[in-house]
Amino acid sequence: MRARRLDEVRELVASPDFQSWWQALVAARIALADAEAHREELLAQLTSMEFRAELSQKHAIDTLYRAGENEDSAAHLLAEAETLENRSFPGVAAFEEQRYRVSELWYRLGALESQLEQAKEARLPAPQLLTLERQRQAAADEYERETARKNRLWDEVERLWARSAEVSLLRSEQQLQARKVRRDAEALFAQAEERKKRAHALKSEGEAAATAVEAAKAKLEATRQAAVERFGALVGTDFLFFRHPHDSRHAYAVALVEDTEHYNVEVRPLAVFSVEHRRGVGFLEPARTASPAADESDRRFETWFLQGRKGTPPRSPT
Repeated sequence: MRARRLDEVRELVASPDFQSWWQALVAARIALADAEAHREELLAQLTSMEFRAELSQKHAIDTLYRAGENEDSAAHLLAEAETLENRSFPGVAAFEEQRYRVSELWYRLGALESQLEQAKEARLPAPQLLTLERQRQAAADEYERETARKNRLWDEVERLWARSAEVSLLRSEQQLQARKVRRDAEALFAQAEERKKRAHALKSEGEAAATAVEAAKAKLEATRQAAVERFGALVGTDFLFFRHPHDSRHAYAVALVEDTEHYNVEVRPLAVFSVEHRRGVGFLEPARTASPAADESDRRFETWFLQGRKGTPPRSPT
């Protein structure tokens, strides 16, 4: 750290060489901030894309399971429809047999009614008429019973056919749903793959951005360290330091940042401050050529800086 008088420090700060270095430092800081922001943005995009790819993959698998459920349902409905169809065959056979029986009873009933009418016309004795009437009534009762049984058999056949038709309709819908859902699953799998590819590309971009950040950091550090050779300064984070030529307890600090919150005074870029070695930048005061005597203290001056500006809470020098 080279010793410089205050006027030399101020002259150096105003020099074209220093201003050129300062502009390079500002540009390096901006480049680093941009590189870090770009890396963070890519990282955020990568995290989001990986999550979306995983979500699409899970959704695709769930959708594929749904397609399988639709296919299973269609298979069960097909089996039920076939069972109903098979159950209807004996019912149709029983109905046909019963229909034939009812037809015979109808012919028999018709013959008995004809005989009864002829007997009445022939004025047969009452006992014979009563016998014929009883035979006709018995035939009529049997015809009604067997007709009702025939109708019940037919109702059962129609019920089976109706249920079979309903099940067939549901089965066809489940088959269509299975094809539809399977296509949706395929689309989701394709979406997941596309997002995985995008995530892979973002990962590559992020690695390149991380390399760019490291390069920007290296350039910034090289620019900062150039001040050592070019100006003989001690390079800190927020300040450049020059040794006081006549006072080993004090140094001059050139601000490299703007900060209105963290120091005991407002710090503006390239402002020059005096600092005491023991407290360093924990207590800044405007640069002055003469250093205070060891027994001087200058309490009013120090109190103003330690207590802060008007309306600002006091700050600790340590």
